[in-house]
Amino acid sequence: MTQQVIYSIEGREYCRELPGPDEFVTPGVRWGEHWRAFTPAYWLSQIWMHNLEDGQHSPYRAQGTLAEEIAFCLLSGHGITAEMARAAFTACQEAGLMEALSIDAFEWTEILGSPLQVGEKTLSYRYPNQKAKFLADAMRHIREDRLDMTAGRSLRDTLLEIKGVGPKTAGFIARNFLDADDVAILDIHIVRAGVLCDLFQPEQKVETQYFSMESQYIEFCHSMNVRPAVLDCLIWDQMRTFGRFALDAIKFKSGKWLPDPPPEPQQLAWNL
Repeated sequence: MTQQVIYSIEGREYCRELPGPDEFVTPGVRWGEHWRAFTPAYWLSQIWMHNLEDGQHSPYRAQGTLAEEIAFCLLSGHGITAEMARAAFTACQEAGLMEALSIDAFEWTEILGSPLQVGEKTLSYRYPNQKAKFLADAMRHIREDRLDMTAGRSLRDTLLEIKGVGPKTAGFIARNFLDADDVAILDIHIVRAGVLCDLFQPEQKVETQYFSMESQYIEFCHSMNVRPAVLDCLIWDQMRTFGRFALDAIKFKSGKWLPDPPPEPQQLAWNL
């Protein structure tokens, strides 16, 4: 038995069918109901409703040079806010470091070690010396033409030779710069969504199983006939919006969720 998805785009109504909730997308992963958050049926219906099915390009396709894309990704990362990363990137860009493909770590340190204007605050960038070395090494790889641009995966694999670049960062650069569908960005939002729909198991860890999990995700996308680069952008956006709801769903699925305890009754003033 199939299930119907009815939705409208710009006043035009559509009615489309999905496989039944108990049918399998890939082994061990059922479609689920399209109205239930986090199921494969839900994600595919969201692709349809956001009119992303025929998108020729990922929403996050890079607009700048490879040097700029690598620099921005290296300047981002754990513990660095988007605003700080953007401020650091702008400072390096204004100094002409990406355009010059500077391989001098001191030049990068000089910019990153200076106070940065982030909104109305003046802040310091974390670990400027370390990031400067990574950035100088990345520019050296570009200068020496050591990055294979023939496909997303080949670019990803050669990016991994740069100091400070791991699978997720390399995949992010490859996907954005080449608009590639043969790599995946397995950040926390994608992994949580995968656990919630049974694509991933809670014990799977990207730290040690990144490439096998990447293959699972890409196969999952192909089975739904959607572009991996488009689906991961949609999931990333929505999982951030879901916030605590997604975290509670993870806890509930694992049996660790407990509702917040009721508030302690307030003692009435006249009983004091």
